[in-house]
Amino acid sequence: MKVIVIGGGRSGKAIREALVERGATVKLLSRSTGFDVLLDDAAALFVGADAVVEATGRFTTSRKRATEFFTKSTRAISEAARLAGAKHVLLSIVNCELPEVQGYGYFAGKAAQEHLAHELSADLTTVRSTQWFEFAQQTLERMGAGPVALVPRMLIQPVALSAVAQVIADVAVGQRHSDMINLAGPESMTLSEMVRRVRPTKPLRLPLALPGATWRAISDGALLPTGNVETVGPAFVEWLHKA
Repeated sequence: MKVIVIGGGRSGKAIREALVERGATVKLLSRSTGFDVLLDDAAALFVGADAVVEATGRFTTSRKRATEFFTKSTRAISEAARLAGAKHVLLSIVNCELPEVQGYGYFAGKAAQEHLAHELSADLTTVRSTQWFEFAQQTLERMGAGPVALVPRMLIQPVALSAVAQVIADVAVGQRHSDMINLAGPESMTLSEMVRRVRPTKPLRLPLALPGATWRAISDGALLPTGNVETVGPAFVEWLHKA
């Protein structure tokens, strides 16, 4: 079975590893491999593919830039997957469509992407996850300055990326069938707690109460999963011990 994974970084690599474990032939395409989903001919590269996993990403808080990127990505991949007769698997975020979080541009972009994918792709599974455990280290890298790290106030239920990748791989190779799958880890916690466990001694962590209704909602738990959500993977402390 041939699967195309669009997207580099941690997610693309984790998904590729899970697919290889299942005996799939995998081609990973990303900017690091010389492929630009917005410019290059995806259809020519998808010939013979049985499934395409869309795990593209571009970090931005701008609603306009996020929406433009994610919708253009999905438009190109949906069309190329249709021409190839391949299943489309979209990686997304739990609760990204909620009205109270649309003020955060990245979530608004992902919500627009989901909507367009459902319009364009006849054979689509959207796999949503909560924030990954790796988010704590990313926060330290992005918000740290010397001995100090500013940590936004967020209440979340994070999940191991490797566990999410396993589910995506099952969908891509036809071992699972569903239009929508929501995934979360086994416990809720604040982002500050995660950062403290990653770096128990330093840097100095300063809780950051970001202004606006969106961040108040996120601080109060708007990103916590509800309803039909599958719990997967280890607890955060277990994951840290193995990392």
